[in-house]
Amino acid sequence: MKRHLVICVAVVVACTFLLSGVVLAGSPIKARISLCNSETHPQSIGMQLFKKYVEEKTKGQVQVALYYNSQLGGERESVEQVKSGSLEMATASAGPLTTFNNKYMVLDIPFAFDSYEIAWGVLDGPMGQKLLESSEGIGLKGLAYLENGYRHVTNNVRPINGPDDLKGIKIRTMEAPMHMENFRVLGANPTPVPWTELYLTMQQKVVDGQENPLANIWEVKMFEVQKFTSLTGHIYDPMPLVANLAWFNKLPKDHQAAIEKGALLAQNYSRFVNKDRESQIAAKLTAKGMKVNDVSAEGKEKMRAKSQSAVVAKIKATTDKKFVDDWLAAIATMHKDVNAGF
Repeated sequence: MKRHLVICVAVVVACTFLLSGVVLAGSPIKARISLCNSETHPQSIGMQLFKKYVEEKTKGQVQVALYYNSQLGGERESVEQVKSGSLEMATASAGPLTTFNNKYMVLDIPFAFDSYEIAWGVLDGPMGQKLLESSEGIGLKGLAYLENGYRHVTNNVRPINGPDDLKGIKIRTMEAPMHMENFRVLGANPTPVPWTELYLTMQQKVVDGQENPLANIWEVKMFEVQKFTSLTGHIYDPMPLVANLAWFNKLPKDHQAAIEKGALLAQNYSRFVNKDRESQIAAKLTAKGMKVNDVSAEGKEKMRAKSQSAVVAKIKATTDKKFVDDWLAAIATMHKDVNAGF
């Protein structure tokens, strides 16, 4: 009787393990994604589409969790987590990404793109793909470029219409060496401050101004602590979406395909949302009491002439010179194609 009881217990235990194995094997795959912006930001709206598409395409076998407002850490910390494998995915601006892969510095070249169409053409072309692939050696899978938009200057001193207006202004930048170099060459005093500390820094008047895309300027209520918004468009700032490479490679091929397709859908939708909103945001900032000024083509050209070559020289001294030259050649070709109507 005792022997029979032992056998029964063993069978039950074995069945329990087998059944648990079946449940585990069929458990959803978790894809946690760190986002530094709020859920209403264009990149977040794009990632909401990503979530919907991936979960539907995989029939719920991949469950996407979006963490807004740097809940899991700032951009640099989030990418570090993805790299180490403690987090599946994250978006980040090029500046923080250069800490891990200095080829991303090509995205920090000031006044590189005269229009969104030119920027998108380069990013969606061979060089943009090479840039995404260049992080695989450090364990990151580049998937797409979520939209952040052109960066503009706000401050409490004066409108910015050219390089002379930036002289002596203490301006907050991202913790990005080439962003700081750009403003240093233009005569400003750049001070790196983490995104999560931006509003408090402005409120306490630690610096005179800051620079960000319009969506961010609105989201963090710069109109409460800044007087002037100048549409300098000094850097086009996409936000690459990266995944842990080892995690991605272990996924079934159909899941990989769903994630790749979802990333492109998110990228393109975030671009549409951002571009569609920009003129509305400028009007809303004006309604909130900010003085918003566009910068003439002549003013931008003066800034470009003063800073671009100096920043490019720094980038070439830091990263792969041939990659930088190929990147610049791709931009020049895209300018010609877009201007010719292709």
